[in-house]
Amino acid sequence: MTFEVLSDEFVRRFERGAWCELIESALVEWSPDESTNLYGSGFDGSETEYLRGEPATDIRDFLTFAADDLVSLAERLGSRAPTPEALGREWVLSRQRAGVGLWDRGYGPEGDRLHEQAVVYGDIVLEISGVEEDCDSWVVRVL
Repeated sequence: MTFEVLSDEFVRRFERGAWCELIESALVEWSPDESTNLYGSGFDGSETEYLRGEPATDIRDFLTFAADDLVSLAERLGSRAPTPEALGREWVLSRQRAGVGLWDRGYGPEGDRLHEQAVVYGDIVLEISGVEEDCDSWVVRVL
């Protein structure tokens, strides 16, 4: 499957994959004094339009710098190319240095370069402030 890299649809799907992985794997703290597991609370990552802050900026920044490798990967793998959601999840794993991620999926030199670009962003701890029941008010920061 080839996909148009950096199209609005690609970016939206990549973001959804990244947020799903973040929600499942990152430490999430409600500011100031409550911790929660967003994934366990029914928040499944599809509500990315409500999530603002550094993770969204980091994702867009990464995609801008990774565009050439993503296009090359899509062209080389054709129908075997990973979905944008899968790439988003693997970006988080690479960024977190989880021992898996973009470098170990058989993506070749593009995967290695994408992994190295992801690592630059560092570990992720999310702090979410706002009213828990009103996701329109959420602001997300990377600590």
